Amino acid sequence: MVDVASLVPSTRDFLQAVATRKKRLVLVPLVDRVDDAVTLAAAGVTAFAVASPGALMRAVSDATGAAPILSLAPVASADEALLARASGADAVVVAPVSEPSRWNSLAKDAVSTRMAALALVVDGASANFAATTTARGAYLRTEAATSLLPLVQKLGSLRTVAQVPSADETALRALRGVVDAAIVESDLYLSTSFETLREELDP
Repeated sequence: MVDVASLVPSTRDFLQAVATRKKRLVLVPLVDRVDDAVTLAAAGVTAFAVASPGALMRAVSDATGAAPILSLAPVASADEALLARASGADAVVVAPVSEPSRWNSLAKDAVSTRMAALALVVDGASANFAATTTARGAYLRTEAATSLLPLVQKLGSLRTVAQVPSADETALRALRGVVDAAIVESDLYLSTSFETLREELDP
């Protein structure tokens, strides 16, 4: 259980950090080492993702200054949302549930601590569901970049963060103009060309 009284509300706005109107593509490193996060933050990276709440997320959150943190572990209860905030998350992913009112209630638990609540979208059905909720943003996870456009079209004005596992530089370039931000993994953000790619996609 999380001691709600001890929680400090988020002061970092993840949705603002990825607000590009699809004219740019913000690259969001999925970090699993604090040292990498520190180096990337010093280089100007403006947002990070961490796989799940816990000590690593807390350390990354403490080390990255003003850069907000997205927790990628879908939350399905108020306790899970509060645990993410206790670990330093500034945004969480809320999975589809039985009905939009239930989703909105879970999102409200996140927003009560000033976190952003992103709707999880993996297919057409979950995109349609997200569009009926109070979500202001969506986290899209697909196996291929080509699957994203029809999903994004269902989401209207929601800010969109996509994760395409093992996406390379070519795939990321194709996402510019489709989504607002993309999760990038260590093979990319540790490469010598990452800074050049970031400057190209998010000038």
